[in-house]
Amino acid sequence: MTKLSFLFALRNKLSELPPDEVEEHLRFYSEIIEDRMEEGLSEEAAVEAVGSVEEIAAQINAEISPN
Repeated sequence: MTKLSFLFALRNKLSELPPDEVEEHLRFYSEIIEDRMEEGLSEEAAVEAVGSVEEIAAQINAEISPN
């Protein structure tokens, strides 16, 4: 998965959040991916190292909306 497709998928999974929070999370994960690429990982490996979109979105949504 490319960085762009990862961020697009994450944006879709976070669509219930306020737009400013979505953008904050997208910037955060974009930076992480960029940092890993600067360390020498390929784009796909850097995205894979971050984790799955589903798990990340579930964690963010759980933090924002405590049960």
